[in-house]
Amino acid sequence: MEIDPSLLEDDKEMLEDLVAAAFNDAARRIEETQKEKMASVSSGMQLPPGFKMPF
Repeated sequence: MEIDPSLLEDDKEMLEDLVAAAFNDAARRIEETQKEKMASVSSGMQLPPGFKMPF
């Protein structure tokens, strides 16, 4: 990723916050997708109560 240096002149903190928010949103979406995929894969398995995948 490359950020144009002229963007840092105005409001560096806001740009940092926007990048952090975008990263956190992407991480949350990845986690949700992983949970959905694991749920579909493990739906036919008879797992003991409280057992969570992945280990």
